[in-house]
Amino acid sequence: MSGRSVKFRAVVTNISIVDSPWGEKMVKIDLSEERETPGTVVVTNQQSELARELAPVLSQVLRSMPFFGAMSRARLPRLSLYLTEEEWDRLIERPTIGDVMEVEIARGSVKVSRS
Repeated sequence: MSGRSVKFRAVVTNISIVDSPWGEKMVKIDLSEERETPGTVVVTNQQSELARELAPVLSQVLRSMPFFGAMSRARLPRLSLYLTEEEWDRLIERPTIGDVMEVEIARGSVKVSRS
């Protein structure tokens, strides 16, 4: 597809069984995008030379710590797809958690394919 379209890559982060309002079982596939979180901001009353030199070092130290380091990337939910059990069973190649998918939206259609 060419022209005006939107494309992004997302990772399959969850596959679960949910109940529909009509009582049937459905397979829910969640696609998320991982993004870098903003870095640590160090603010001082006076932007001294020492503060400017220490800011990158302090930021690096915080990223190396287990709690803060894990927060350097965040998952952004992008797409949830619901399939009936029958539709899921008809799939020849089923997605699995961790698969990287490409989503393209163009001309009134949505295409999801494995990257």
